[in-house]
Amino acid sequence: MAETTGSSWSDIPVELAGLVLGRLPAHVDRVRFAAVCPQWRAAARQGNVPPPMPMLLLPDATVYSLPGSEPFHFSACTGYTGACGTGNWLVFSGEDGCFLRDPFTNETVTVPALSRVRLQRVGDESGDKAEYERFVVGEGKLPDAHKIIFCSPHLIAAIFNYRSQLITRIAVCQPGASSWWSVLVNAPQFVDIVFHQGKLYGLNCIDTLFAVDISVDHSTGDPWVSQIQQVISGVHTCHTIFLPDGVLILRVDYLVESRGALLFVCREIDLRLKGRNRDKIEVLEAERSRFEVYDANFGQSQWARVRTLGDDQVLFLCRRFCRSVNISHNEMSGDRIFFMDNDGYSKEASSTCSVYDYDMRDGKMSTPLPMVSWKPGTVFATWLLP
Repeated sequence: MAETTGSSWSDIPVELAGLVLGRLPAHVDRVRFAAVCPQWRAAARQGNVPPPMPMLLLPDATVYSLPGSEPFHFSACTGYTGACGTGNWLVFSGEDGCFLRDPFTNETVTVPALSRVRLQRVGDESGDKAEYERFVVGEGKLPDAHKIIFCSPHLIAAIFNYRSQLITRIAVCQPGASSWWSVLVNAPQFVDIVFHQGKLYGLNCIDTLFAVDISVDHSTGDPWVSQIQQVISGVHTCHTIFLPDGVLILRVDYLVESRGALLFVCREIDLRLKGRNRDKIEVLEAERSRFEVYDANFGQSQWARVRTLGDDQVLFLCRRFCRSVNISHNEMSGDRIFFMDNDGYSKEASSTCSVYDYDMRDGKMSTPLPMVSWKPGTVFATWLLP
């Protein structure tokens, strides 16, 4: 009788191992797969598999892979103070300013401190730093970087909130620069920006889209805003609606690219007044959310309502990071929107945040991570896309 020889997992052909890998949508499972043996690591490097699903990053650097998985601590994210709207760049605060770091590659890019902003009016590249110093230092408060996006190796853009004056500004700089250019915009507050097909766009609080033209100083290489032009009018005129019985409808807007198109996503949140705390601050509780999606029709200068994202498309939204992801049917069903229920509108100590997904087909909500919640604070949870 012939003696049988033992076999190991490494004997599986690379092609078959690649099929197994394609059935693992969670990034952490793919990392574990590649650690089995050199042959499986080679299969993982071939790249002929759907992209992994995004991961949920909590403020304490705890990470969850989707679909549901056990949490793990991502040490490269420890201490992050914000998220970048493009790529996997996280924002960290340093002694001399801020820097962006990709936790997967450890690549780092420095950006100016929020205190180093040169005031600029549209079309005027000569900033007036003294005017900025009277405006901000006199108030004793620095602006808040509402959103930062890494547009290109030569351009970083941001929305700065000046809460004491209830205004926002668009700021631009090149990586490694010593200061930002801060632009005075005589328009309602900007709530989101996106870099779409080589151009910067901004959305204001009445859903109007603006194209922001960027020019470059040939002597210094500094970018500056040369023109801001309205391209699409808004579809809503009010972002807060008060109803009887203590109900407030709040609208939160997002810009996201999806398969070459620019989408505007409006989330309506039904908030109910629960009472007031000891500091006389109103405590609100979210009851449900609804979503409307619009496509930017630049030819007709209008928003076109979108009823479906497609069975192979899922949106991941948060105030700092929005991304459209292609999925395969064996991972999860498509035509859905993943979001965080308390996305920056409440920082009450008694409130918590959780992740939900919204089905575009029937408007129903569910949670992919039912046991996961966290307290809101100055550092927001965000998505990471390996």
